[in-house]
Amino acid sequence: QIFAHAPPMSSLECRKTFLEIVPSERWCAAATATRRSKSLPGNPQEKEPDTRADDLLRRITSSFAWKSDWPEDISTSGSLGHPFLCRAPCIRAVHGTCMKGPRCEFCHREHLNPRRKLVRQEQELLESMRELLALLMFQWQLERLLVTHRLRDDLRLVLAVLERRVKFLRQVQPPTPGELRQARDNQWILRGFSFGHLFTSLQHWPQVSATFKSEVKLLVDSARRSMEMQRLG
Repeated sequence: QIFAHAPPMSSLECRKTFLEIVPSERWCAAATATRRSKSLPGNPQEKEPDTRADDLLRRITSSFAWKSDWPEDISTSGSLGHPFLCRAPCIRAVHGTCMKGPRCEFCHREHLNPRRKLVRQEQELLESMRELLALLMFQWQLERLLVTHRLRDDLRLVLAVLERRVKFLRQVQPPTPGELRQARDNQWILRGFSFGHLFTSLQHWPQVSATFKSEVKLLVDSARRSMEMQRLG
């Protein structure tokens, strides 16, 4: 009875990354529902809560975004080596909302061809192969790209390190004819991958040696910087 004539109350509720004001009717209904025994049915004459305020706030916050002052085609750390060795396109840059500018790890330049993504079954198949078979598929796709884009000189050190690793794994555990057939039959999985996408994917393969991945990353980053210097000329 003490709170019988108290003024309506509101509360703040966290909705995703925003705080929303919950009207008093909804707050009181929620508080009543919490106190009500689970064995007792609710009052059928209770009114539905008014959600118009929540709907309005949700529409406003979903369409709100800060706009970036950086130029659309700014050179970022992820743009080095564009269009062959650059990182994936920056989604925020497409909408003009990337705030990182030159520090962004994704590419801000135009990409004409869409980036192909592995479906779940392809990803699981690739990760289930032992290191030698996965690197053989990687080597075949890399050599195909080198011939197509005439970049063998730019990535000759990467190719040499890859060939050395493959040769070592062949000596440790030679592949069976069935394994080689499996690798050749599934090499289409990496078709359509660009240089940048191919090297980025390699870093996520769990069966590949961490030391080898680090060595490849250093060489690729060096090649990216070299290609950017040639572009600026």
